[in-house]
Amino acid sequence: MPKFMGIDLLDSLEKIMKKNTQSYQGDFAYDRKDLEEVAAKADALPLRERTFLWMSRLCGTWCLKERRVFLKPTGAHHIWTYYGDGRSERILAYAVEVTGLEDGKVTGNLYPLDYREHVELVKRMSVPADQVRVVHEKGAYFQDGDKHVYKEVHKRFAKFLYSEYVPNDSGALETVLRQEEWKRMKMRCGKVENHIRKSAA
Repeated sequence: MPKFMGIDLLDSLEKIMKKNTQSYQGDFAYDRKDLEEVAAKADALPLRERTFLWMSRLCGTWCLKERRVFLKPTGAHHIWTYYGDGRSERILAYAVEVTGLEDGKVTGNLYPLDYREHVELVKRMSVPADQVRVVHEKGAYFQDGDKHVYKEVHKRFAKFLYSEYVPNDSGALETVLRQEEWKRMKMRCGKVENHIRKSAA
């Protein structure tokens, strides 16, 4: 399959969604928000933080950070792999790299994926993450991943900001993500308009 470089991401993804997703099209509003937020600060973010996995299903869409998908047991990992059980549902899946904003449009690169083949890859290559880093305004701490994250104000660290799973082996995760980047680099280029037209078939 070809890749599509330097395109209007939101326009292309929305067209794909409207052709393939019959209900819960409103999910795309959340995808749009996530991609717009990253595009607005793309210059300050590494590629890892600007790369997503996106899917269009019969009922709704999902837009997930690639890094989180390859960490188990994150919610992103469970969501991405949940639909790969051999059902007949038609799922269109892509890797999405956000490069920035041009004339108010979110620009980037789009890479089609064979969804069920990719799910098997994720299951094989995902890296365990047993701890969560909980970040507050005035510091951070680590806790076991199976414990509830309390988001209220902390006596010592002040306001809660975010939490993230920490890979047991950060080098292994880096290797997996680098391999995925390399595979995308080797894909031939194509025209997204042709792909969108064929996706309606």
